[in-house]
Amino acid sequence: IRSGGEPGLPVVIRAKDPLQPPRIVYGGNTANVIDLRADHVTIRGLAIGPTQREVDGIRIFARRGITIEDCQFSGLGGIAVVADHNSSQGLTVRRNDIRNSESTAMYFGCHDGFTCVATDLTIEGNYVYTVRAPDPEIGYGIQVKLNSSGVIRGNMVLDTKGPGIMVYGASDTSRGSLIEGNVVMGSVRSSGIVAGGGPAVIRNNVSVGNAMAGVSIEDYARRGMLRAVVVAHNTLYRNEQGAVTVARSGHIDVTVMNNAVHSRPGSPILPEPQPGLRMTGNIDCRAVVCFLNPEADDFSPLPGGPLIGAGTVLATSWTPARDLFGAPRPVPPSTGAIEGLHGSIRLAPRP
Repeated sequence: IRSGGEPGLPVVIRAKDPLQPPRIVYGGNTANVIDLRADHVTIRGLAIGPTQREVDGIRIFARRGITIEDCQFSGLGGIAVVADHNSSQGLTVRRNDIRNSESTAMYFGCHDGFTCVATDLTIEGNYVYTVRAPDPEIGYGIQVKLNSSGVIRGNMVLDTKGPGIMVYGASDTSRGSLIEGNVVMGSVRSSGIVAGGGPAVIRNNVSVGNAMAGVSIEDYARRGMLRAVVVAHNTLYRNEQGAVTVARSGHIDVTVMNNAVHSRPGSPILPEPQPGLRMTGNIDCRAVVCFLNPEADDFSPLPGGPLIGAGTVLATSWTPARDLFGAPRPVPPSTGAIEGLHGSIRLAPRP
């Protein structure tokens, strides 16, 4: 696609009937299904795949005004949506369904953080199910590279090989990422949510059954960028190597607050105290019954249980006013991602 629209008037490529999405299948290996080189383009309601190894679904070369929404990607040998050629601003990727990928599902920005960056990203309401990248590839669900940033909200990321969601932080402290209201389950080899640097606010997420931690704060490549990292009001259940882990090397500035935490017996549930690490209001849900029916994915706080109204009250710019389901947070709030009785989390695409 080489011809686009104008600000506020994008060219729209869409399904004629959203209930019967047209499927685009490219069987070759010398290009991608869609190479998007024009600015101000919306792609909506298409079905893409399967493809051969390293053949992507939508590869974005454009710089601004791009929206990818309500598309289906299945059986891709490459990345479903990737923007790692030119710096881009305001890219929106929402309500897409990505299944059975042999590569990372979504990838934004350049690895070195200088060749290209993606800013003001909106990655919202997507459904990612099963990523199995061959070794030595990691196989992420959603990956936002160094100096790229945005909002990652309301996504469901299940059964990835590597982290469900990972951000790498930014050298410019005004470029923070918000990871909010996501459900991440079943990373086969890693943690559910990983921050390799800050600024980053990780709040109101549910991270369950991952091979490592529910949330892992890592000093990626020893860049020393673990500042302004917040892990607050998350529900972290049955993770193998801890609910929250924090790197022990270099200078850190990390807050871990009001999380409902649980992990495999024998693993450390929270990080050891260290300079620059603030922990308050977290509740160990191995020692007490916290949730209504966690084995049925109902992480509602047990009525009258230890989470109700147990959160530390702290008025900051990152304190969530609402919970995972949009319910208002009272004062004091409950610990964890959920305030009231909401039933089991529906592990399927949103209708």
